[in-house]
Amino acid sequence: MKDITIIIPERGGAVPELWEALDKSAVAVEAATSFSREHHRVVHVVVADDVSDRAAEVLGGAGFMVVDQREVLVLDLAEAGGLARITRAAYDSGAGVYLLSMATGNRVMLGVANLDAAREAFGISDS
Repeated sequence: MKDITIIIPERGGAVPELWEALDKSAVAVEAATSFSREHHRVVHVVVADDVSDRAAEVLGGAGFMVVDQREVLVLDLAEAGGLARITRAAYDSGAGVYLLSMATGNRVMLGVANLDAAREAFGISDS
Protein backbone atom coordinates (compact mmCIF):
# COMPACT_ATOMS: atom_id res chain seq x y z
CA MET A 1 0.00 0.00 0.00
CA LYS A 2 1.10 3.58 -0.59
CA ASP A 3 0.49 6.61 1.60
CA ILE A 4 0.09 9.77 -0.45
CA THR A 5 0.67 12.95 1.55
CA ILE A 6 -1.22 16.00 0.33
CA ILE A 7 -1.24 19.60 1.55
CA ILE A 8 -4.51 21.42 0.99
CA PRO A 9 -5.55 24.97 1.85
CA GLU A 10 -7.55 25.51 5.00
CA ARG A 11 -10.61 26.84 3.20
CA GLY A 12 -14.21 25.79 2.93
CA GLY A 13 -14.82 23.12 0.34
CA ALA A 14 -11.21 21.92 -0.06
CA VAL A 15 -11.70 18.70 1.89
CA PRO A 16 -14.75 17.46 -0.03
CA GLU A 17 -13.12 18.52 -3.31
CA LEU A 18 -10.22 16.17 -2.58
CA TRP A 19 -12.51 13.20 -1.91
CA GLU A 20 -14.69 14.05 -4.91
CA ALA A 21 -11.64 14.03 -7.19
CA LEU A 22 -10.68 10.54 -5.99
CA ASP A 23 -14.28 9.34 -6.20
CA LYS A 24 -14.68 10.56 -9.80
CA SER A 25 -11.54 8.68 -10.80
CA ALA A 26 -12.74 5.49 -9.04
CA VAL A 27 -9.69 5.30 -6.79
CA ALA A 28 -10.47 3.11 -3.77
CA VAL A 29 -9.17 4.60 -0.53
CA GLU A 30 -7.95 1.99 1.96
CA ALA A 31 -7.18 4.38 4.84
CA ALA A 32 -7.03 8.10 5.44
CA THR A 33 -6.22 10.64 8.08
CA SER A 34 -6.30 14.40 8.07
CA PHE A 35 -5.25 17.13 10.46
CA SER A 36 -4.96 20.90 10.50
CA ARG A 37 -1.79 22.92 10.67
CA GLU A 38 -1.62 26.68 11.05
CA HIS A 39 -2.79 27.68 7.56
CA HIS A 40 -3.28 24.36 5.78
CA ARG A 41 -4.44 20.79 6.20
CA VAL A 42 -2.30 17.67 5.85
CA VAL A 43 -4.10 14.67 4.37
CA HIS A 44 -2.75 11.13 4.17
CA VAL A 45 -4.54 8.90 1.68
CA VAL A 46 -3.63 5.21 1.50
CA VAL A 47 -4.31 3.37 -1.74
CA ALA A 48 -3.23 0.12 -3.39
CA ASP A 49 0.21 0.19 -5.00
CA ASP A 50 -1.20 -0.27 -8.51
CA VAL A 51 -3.28 2.93 -8.34
CA SER A 52 -0.96 5.17 -6.32
CA ASP A 53 0.56 7.01 -9.29
CA ARG A 54 -2.87 7.57 -10.82
CA ALA A 55 -4.24 8.81 -7.48
CA ALA A 56 -1.34 11.25 -7.12
CA GLU A 57 -1.90 12.50 -10.69
CA VAL A 58 -5.62 12.96 -10.05
CA LEU A 59 -4.98 14.91 -6.87
CA GLY A 60 -2.28 17.05 -8.46
CA GLY A 61 -4.55 17.69 -11.45
CA ALA A 62 -7.31 18.81 -9.08
CA GLY A 63 -4.97 21.49 -7.73
CA PHE A 64 -3.76 19.78 -4.56
CA MET A 65 -0.09 19.71 -3.58
CA VAL A 66 1.13 16.10 -3.44
CA VAL A 67 4.28 16.19 -1.33
CA ASP A 68 5.16 12.55 -0.77
CA GLN A 69 4.39 8.91 -1.55
CA ARG A 70 5.65 6.20 0.80
CA GLU A 71 5.08 2.52 1.25
CA VAL A 72 3.08 1.73 4.39
CA LEU A 73 1.87 -1.42 6.09
CA VAL A 74 -1.80 -2.25 6.45
CA LEU A 75 -2.43 -4.94 9.06
CA ASP A 76 -5.56 -6.81 10.05
CA LEU A 77 -6.26 -5.96 13.69
CA ALA A 78 -7.58 -9.40 14.60
CA GLU A 79 -4.76 -11.32 12.89
CA ALA A 80 -2.05 -9.08 14.35
CA GLY A 81 -3.45 -9.28 17.88
CA GLY A 82 -5.03 -5.86 18.25
CA LEU A 83 -3.74 -2.33 18.41
CA ALA A 84 -1.79 -2.77 21.65
CA ARG A 85 0.21 -5.70 20.25
CA ILE A 86 0.74 -3.99 16.90
CA THR A 87 2.13 -0.82 18.43
CA ARG A 88 4.27 -2.77 20.92
CA ALA A 89 5.72 -4.97 18.17
CA ALA A 90 6.46 -1.94 16.00
CA TYR A 91 8.12 -0.12 18.90
CA ASP A 92 10.16 -3.15 20.02
CA SER A 93 11.34 -3.80 16.43
CA GLY A 94 12.74 -0.28 16.06
CA ALA A 95 10.44 0.36 13.09
CA GLY A 96 9.85 3.99 14.08
CA VAL A 97 6.13 4.60 13.60
CA TYR A 98 5.51 8.10 12.25
CA LEU A 99 1.84 7.62 11.34
CA LEU A 100 -0.95 5.35 12.54
CA SER A 101 -4.46 5.41 11.17
CA MET A 102 -7.45 3.11 11.24
CA ALA A 103 -8.27 1.63 7.86
CA THR A 104 -11.27 0.01 6.23
CA GLY A 105 -12.18 -3.56 7.19
CA ASN A 106 -10.90 -3.57 10.80
CA ARG A 107 -7.35 -2.82 9.72
CA VAL A 108 -4.68 -0.40 10.86
CA MET A 109 -2.23 1.49 8.67
CA LEU A 110 1.32 2.03 9.91
CA GLY A 111 3.75 4.45 8.38
CA VAL A 112 7.19 3.44 9.60
CA ALA A 113 10.72 4.72 9.13
CA ASN A 114 12.18 1.21 8.94
CA LEU A 115 10.06 -1.02 6.71
CA ASP A 116 12.41 -3.99 6.98
CA ALA A 117 12.18 -4.02 10.79
CA ALA A 118 8.39 -3.73 10.66
CA ARG A 119 8.06 -6.48 8.05
CA GLU A 120 10.19 -8.77 10.18
CA ALA A 121 8.18 -7.94 13.33
CA PHE A 122 4.92 -8.80 11.57
CA GLY A 123 6.17 -11.71 9.46
CA ILE A 124 5.57 -9.91 6.17
CA SER A 125 7.71 -10.79 3.16
CA ASP A 126 9.12 -8.01 0.99
CA SER A 127 7.01 -8.36 -2.16
